[in-house]
Parts: sequence; structure tokens; C-alpha cells
Amino acid sequence: MMNIMKWEMGTKIAKLFFTIAAVYLGIKYIFPIVLPFFIALLLAKLLYPLAMGIEKKIKLNRALSRSAAYFLFLGIMGGILGGILYLCYRMGSTCLENITRIMAWADEIFDLCCQKIEMISGVGLAEIQGKVNEEMAGVTDGAIDFSKEAGVKLMAVLAKVLVTCVATLLILNDYEKIVAGIKKTPIGKRTVELLKDMRSASGEYLKAQLKIMGIVTGICILGLWLLKTKYAFGIGILVGICDAFPFLGTGTVFVPWAIIMILLGEYKKAAGYLVLYLLCTFTRQMLEPKLVGNGIGVPPLAVLMSIYIGLQLYGVSGVILGPVSALIIYEIWKSLDKSKEQSLQ
Repeated sequence: MMNIMKWEMGTKIAKLFFTIAAVYLGIKYIFPIVLPFFIALLLAKLLYPLAMGIEKKIKLNRALSRSAAYFLFLGIMGGILGGILYLCYRMGSTCLENITRIMAWADEIFDLCCQKIEMISGVGLAEIQGKVNEEMAGVTDGAIDFSKEAGVKLMAVLAKVLVTCVATLLILNDYEKIVAGIKKTPIGKRTVELLKDMRSASGEYLKAQLKIMGIVTGICILGLWLLKTKYAFGIGILVGICDAFPFLGTGTVFVPWAIIMILLGEYKKAAGYLVLYLLCTFTRQMLEPKLVGNGIGVPPLAVLMSIYIGLQLYGVSGVILGPVSALIIYEIWKSLDKSKEQSLQ
């Protein structure tokens, strides 16, 4: 009896390690390759009811109704993208119109900062400016290299977008056959069940992230208003959006801003920006495990561990991929237990 229990325990541990390894390798190496087709399948599922509605109400044939739904979707997305680009163009035009004033203001702040550093360190103003110019030359070279890499990555992203667009139309045209084919296979059935279970959990995860972003944005707006910062509302929203991205965060705004304020001698504002940064960071660290854990029904400690492990395994994207991987492992483990119980019955 003891040997049987040991065997079952060893089998469970082996299955768990195999599941973890499979999910990690799948997310790390396979998921980026199949992502355009996965997104295309989701978009086709989203557009399918619209296509069926057009087919029934306007009495178009299947090909025309699905093409109409697809191009209507492209038109809406194109309109949104066009609006964003126009807004960026207007903001860029405003900046260019005031470029002389902005550059003069930047030079004034730079000179004041250099004078402050000279007072603190005793290093001459000319030496400081020379060092800064050397560093800026290095930054410029780095920026050129970065722009080349960014250009290559942008082309890769555009290629994936094109593949996604074409795949969406093709999947939509044969949606019933593709879904029926997926559901016929045992792997397809389990995948569909897994996605159904994950859909509600993913929705709760997204809700939790939006709540956190809203709270952090509110803190930023209130803090900037109390510090009598110009355009507190707009800046607070931008900082809140930055906080939603793991590779940015509020520190990318508040920490340099506080340093500049220290060099300009405005110590109260510098302290205020640092307090805001710490408060926003503490708020996210406290709320994220609790809200995400309550939403998807797992302990907050498990969510925190999944985020930390995700950061170690996937980099900055691990903030999202870590909890997603943990959720997939959990759902697969539940489905394995469910299938075992069904086989025993």
C-alpha cells in the first residue's frame, strides 16, 4: 500500500514538472511563432456573429457577408489608428512650433543643473559640460544603433500584422469547418475546455489591472495637483498609463523629475515626486496580488510568486506572461485531475 502511494505521489510530481516544462517552452518559443494565427482565430470568433447577422438581415451570400464584416472591422480599426496618428501629428506640430522656446527652457535648466553640480562637487562648469557632451555623443551613437534595431523589429511586427489580417479573413471564411475540426481531436477538445476556463480568469485579471491603473492614475493626479504642477490632470493620466507597462513604470517619470528638482533647488517638489513614486509603487505591489488573486481565485502569494518567477524567466513581459503561465499550468492540472476522476468512474 505504501509503495502504491509513493508511486502515485511520484507520478503526480512527474506530471507537474512535465506540465511546467511544457508550458514554459511553449510560452517561450512556440507561442511567439503561432501568435498571429491565435489572434486571427480570436478575431474571427469575434467577427463571426456580425457576419452571420449581415448574412441574415441583408441576405448576402456567405463570402460577401463575411468579407463585409471583415472590412467593416478594418475600417473601424483604421479610423481609430488614424485618429491616434492625427493626435500625435497635432502634438508634434505644436512641439515644433514651440521648439525654440522649449530648447531655450531646456538649456536654462541644463545650465542651472550644471551650476548646482559645480557648487556641490567643486567640479568646474566647463568640465561638467564637456563630460555631458561626451556622454551625449555616446547616447547619440547608441540611439542610431537602437533605431536600426527598432526598424528591423518594426518590420517584423508589420509582417506579423499582415499575416494576422490575411489569416483572419481566411479563418472567418471557413470558420465552421475549422472549429469543427479542432473539436474533433482530443487535444482540440481539451484546448477548447482550457480556453473556456481561462476566459473568465483572463477577464478578471484584466479588470484587476484596470482597477490598479485607475487607482494609480488617481494618486498621480491628486499628488501633482497638491504639488501645484501645471497640467496635473494630463500628466497624471500619462504617468498612470506608463505604470501599466512593466518596462516603464512611474519611476521613469518621477525619479528623473525629482533629480532635476533637486539640482534646481526645489527640494519640496523633489521630495513630493519621490513620495509619489514610492506611493504608486507600494500601491501596485499591495493591490496587484490581492485584486488579481481574488479575481481568479488563487492566493495573493501565488500571484506574487508567479509575477516574480515570470520576470526571471521571460524578462519584463513576465509581469503578464508569469501569471498567464501559472494560470495555464493550474487549468491543465485541473483538467488532468478531472479526466482521472472520469476514468475511475
